[in-house]
Amino acid sequence: MKTLLLAFFMLTSFSFFAQSTDLDPFEISYSYVKLPNKPILEKKNRSYSFLISFDRSLLYNKSKYFIENQVTISGLEKKEKNGYMSVEVMIQNPVVTKKDVTTRTVTSKDKNGYQTTKYYYTPIIYYTQQGNAKAVSSDGKINKIISFNGSNSLKGTETQIYSQAQNSQYSLQSTIINNYLNEIVNRLNYELNDEYGYPVKTGKDKLWVLANKKHPEQEIEYNSYLKVKTTFDKVNFAEPIDYLEKELEEPINYFKSLPNKYVTDSKGDKKIRYSAYYNLAKIYAYLDKPAKSNEWANILITNDYDPGDGKAMIKENDNDLALFNVNQSNTRHFPVDTKNFVFEESQPQQQVHNSNSSYTQSAPYSIETDQNYNLAYILTIRKDTITGYMQKNRGLNLSDAVTITVKDFQGKFSERNFKANEVTKLILSNGEEFATVAFKVSSENGGVTLSGASKKFAKEMYIGKKIYIYQYFNGEIIVKGARDSEGKSTASASWMLGPKKRFEELAAGCPSILDRVDKKEFKNNLESILSFAQALDECK
Repeated sequence: MKTLLLAFFMLTSFSFFAQSTDLDPFEISYSYVKLPNKPILEKKNRSYSFLISFDRSLLYNKSKYFIENQVTISGLEKKEKNGYMSVEVMIQNPVVTKKDVTTRTVTSKDKNGYQTTKYYYTPIIYYTQQGNAKAVSSDGKINKIISFNGSNSLKGTETQIYSQAQNSQYSLQSTIINNYLNEIVNRLNYELNDEYGYPVKTGKDKLWVLANKKHPEQEIEYNSYLKVKTTFDKVNFAEPIDYLEKELEEPINYFKSLPNKYVTDSKGDKKIRYSAYYNLAKIYAYLDKPAKSNEWANILITNDYDPGDGKAMIKENDNDLALFNVNQSNTRHFPVDTKNFVFEESQPQQQVHNSNSSYTQSAPYSIETDQNYNLAYILTIRKDTITGYMQKNRGLNLSDAVTITVKDFQGKFSERNFKANEVTKLILSNGEEFATVAFKVSSENGGVTLSGASKKFAKEMYIGKKIYIYQYFNGEIIVKGARDSEGKSTASASWMLGPKKRFEELAAGCPSILDRVDKKEFKNNLESILSFAQALDECK
């Protein structure tokens, strides 16, 4: 019995000791300037300008200066022209190489053995893209090429209606163009800043502190952490940090003392030494002293508890040492002066009174008989009706603006642009009607709405007494209550993850429809939503 009690006591004592050396992560802040890989050392040369060549249709519904205004190199001056570095971008429209609709078959049996088969269709487009950007300087010191060439595919939303899958291929083409432009902007921003810019980095890292409050070192180590945290919370990337090492002298000395107190090869002692070595390596790294940080990272590795952390820190420190060397600097803390020239399209030569819309001479006189145009009627919020002609292909990706060609009192044709918030309705001679609806686009962001609701053109699919149904050019279905100011996209996360709940909200007060909803009769697709809207209108 005594032997069992002794064994139990030893086991529980060991468990307590092991717990007493557990470590918890605690956050510290950082703020510094990321040094460029290929810096422009002479400050007078830190400027750039653009030379861009593209098919204008590639930037449909976007400013022709979309790329110039979206790309910024931190710490450099963006000039209208004649920058030291010239960013030359040449891009072409993506080319669709193949269109397809894939089929997924689901077969199931009910309790009576009756077999049913359902078919699901997914549109897919295969395409190639070509383009590149060159960053060059007249003295030859800068010569960088960024290629945008490649081939890819894009899938649309799965549906049980084959024709709907086919029709959504048009909206996929618009998504391909948007994705391509975003790729160009993102690549330029990342690569140009990485090599030549001075982007500011702010965020959180961690130090390791003993977790168990009963351990004799826990309170002292935690208080030392708090002093480090308080000091780094004050750091601003634009201000020098030479004084910080002196301010951190007390916690630094404390962490240095721990390895001399816990010297055994036990796991507990190794963990305490690990926290000391790790914290010292991190502190010196954020004091812009990567060589000193490496000293402690190397000792961390020989301590043989999570040596991978030491190796990772050495890799980062060696990279910082190389950047300090090439930038001829020993700090990452200094002011960053970024100047951006904003490109604006030239003002139109003619403007229409009582409207913000503009004219530009472009359309041919034969437009009235041109088979590529539809007769269009614009009903404005000012209750004016404007008659003109709209290119048929513009209806395929109609978004927050529309361009129609009108004839003035002299018989001359010119294009006129209308924003969605200027219009209540667009009616085309082919029978299509578009309303302007406020909603948040979701499908291009994986169901996540990243911005607020704004008015856009959407095709009217059903206008009932209780709800209205619209379809946006990218295939999203918009459901709007008759009394609501905003519509909701059924591609949003709330609709995709809980369509039953959304139908229940819309059918509130109608027991017969709620019963059908409870039986999951209605699905999150256009055909089913239209059926729901019709049934809701018939509900007494």
